[in-house]
Amino acid sequence: MPGRMEGRRALVTGGASGIGAATAELFAAEGAAVVLADLDRQAGLAGEVVARIEGKGGTAWFQPVEVRDEAAVQGMVDAAVDRLGGVDAVVASAGVAGHAEAQFGTGLLGTELAHWQFVLDVNLTGVMLTAQRAARWMVAHETPGTIVTLASSAAKLSGLGAYSVSKAGLWMYTRGLAAELAPHRIRVNAIGPGLIWTPLVEEAIRRVMADPAIAAELTERGGAAGLFGGNPLASIPLGRVGQPSDVAYTALFLSCDEGSYYTGALLHPDGGIVSTLAGG
Repeated sequence: MPGRMEGRRALVTGGASGIGAATAELFAAEGAAVVLADLDRQAGLAGEVVARIEGKGGTAWFQPVEVRDEAAVQGMVDAAVDRLGGVDAVVASAGVAGHAEAQFGTGLLGTELAHWQFVLDVNLTGVMLTAQRAARWMVAHETPGTIVTLASSAAKLSGLGAYSVSKAGLWMYTRGLAAELAPHRIRVNAIGPGLIWTPLVEEAIRRVMADPAIAAELTERGGAAGLFGGNPLASIPLGRVGQPSDVAYTALFLSCDEGSYYTGALLHPDGGIVSTLAGG
């Protein structure tokens, strides 16, 4: 039985680990040929993802990219087109976390410009460039396709500083692009995950724990769980932290024929956080 992505040509940014890697592997398992793109320093991890895909009979390549660099993003799309013969499925997963820094930082009033610019450059501008350059190729070659952006439940929940702003901006960008590309039969949707256990989350926890003052505050709160205001599961109706596969399956639905009547949507694999705290 053919896979749900049989014959599709997929480009996945942030593909070396976490949500991006899970998505690249799932798409390949469902029949897509995949170019997974990430920072050059992630080449080792990306190589492991490619090896796992190829070990199961799939097709995949790694393409280094810095999504903040306009020329690099164009080069990534060109390379994907060259290797795959075209691109008709994009998942823009590359991003930076901001949860831990926001909670123990200085808030929006004290946010330094460099931090603000970095978060928006990666989470918003980097996704814009990826989606835009891939969409330009699809339009020019009259190729129907799908684009999935990785927003966050933070797009509807305040309190995470520049991270929340970047993800809310990405959600609005996704809606605008969906309307613009609908006549070209290109569907554009966003995913707003909740707390997903990825290397980015682990890295953020390690970074803040290295600060003695923060470590002391966490001790008073009851350990690392204090990063999320006590027990991190208390605010998740389903009572568990999400896994990258939870998001990957959402991306698959939005990218295959089963999700063919969705465009401009924001789906939340978040265990019920947004529906209970932000009213959906």
